[in-house]
Amino acid sequence: MTDKYQTEIIVGLSDGEKKDLEKLITEFREKESSAPPDQSAEDVHNQIKSMSTKLAQFGDILLNFDTKMKSFYQILLLSYKKSEIMNQRIDTIIEIMKDRKNL
Repeated sequence: MTDKYQTEIIVGLSDGEKKDLEKLITEFREKESSAPPDQSAEDVHNQIKSMSTKLAQFGDILLNFDTKMKSFYQILLLSYKKSEIMNQRIDTIIEIMKDRKNL
C-alpha cells in the first residue's frame, strides 16, 4: 500500500554537521599536502592514527544523520497512514449521506 506513494526525501545536514564535515575535509587535505615525501614509520603511524580518528568522527556524523532520517521517515509514514484513515472515514460519511439522500 505504501510502496506506490513513496517519494524521494531530500534532507540536508545541519549547519553544525556541515561545518564539522568541512573542517575534517580541510584538515585532511592540509595534512596530506603538507606531508614531506620522505616519512618515517612513526609519521605514517601518526597519520593513520589521525585519519582513523577523523573517520570515526565522520562516522558519528553519519550515524546521527541516519537516526534523524529514520525518525523523519517514521513521522511521514505515520502522517500518511493517518491521512489514509481520515480519507476512508470521509468517504464512508459521504456514502452514508448519499444513501440517506436517495431515500
